[in-house]
This record gives sequence, structure tokens and C-alpha cells, in this order.
Amino acid sequence: MIHQITMGILNEHLTPGAILIDVRDSLEYQMGHLKEAINIPYQSILEKTKNLPKNTKMILYCSTGRRSKLACQLLLSMGYTNLYDLGSVRVNES
Repeated sequence: MIHQITMGILNEHLTPGAILIDVRDSLEYQMGHLKEAINIPYQSILEKTKNLPKNTKMILYCSTGRRSKLACQLLLSMGYTNLYDLGSVRVNES
């Protein structure tokens, strides 16, 4: 199941062991990202997460919500069970 969350409740979901993933490309990430986020571009999501336990809590976002939704769907199809789609996040330069 993919859970939809908003920025308003993000901090509640950033529990120990949770991974906040920015699925935008590396240039977009370098231009600005959420403080706690790691960058795993959408195109690399399956390769970069393949060794994580299937119940790892992953919270994904991008600039429009499209790539994060697709990434969540891919992860779900691979058996991951603890997925949260933050959707569209606008970030200023960090």
C-alpha cells in the first residue's frame, strides 16, 4: 500500500529508520532539497534500494509528484510495503 502524506505531517513520519528520498535527478537535488533527504533519481530507484529490507519506511518526493508516484508504484511491485508518497515538494536553494 502507498500512503499519501503532506508536508504538514512529514515530521511525524521521519521516525528512526525512515528514509526520505528525493527522486529528482542529481542536478535538481543540488539546486535544493529537503534537509533530511537523500537523492536517488527515479531512474535508479530499483537498483539503489534492492538491498534494503522490504519493510523499510521510505518517503518519496519530487517536484511535481509524478516521479514520486511512479517510484512508489515500482517499489510496491517489487514487494516493498512501507511506502509514503509526499508528492510535489518545492524547495529553495539550500
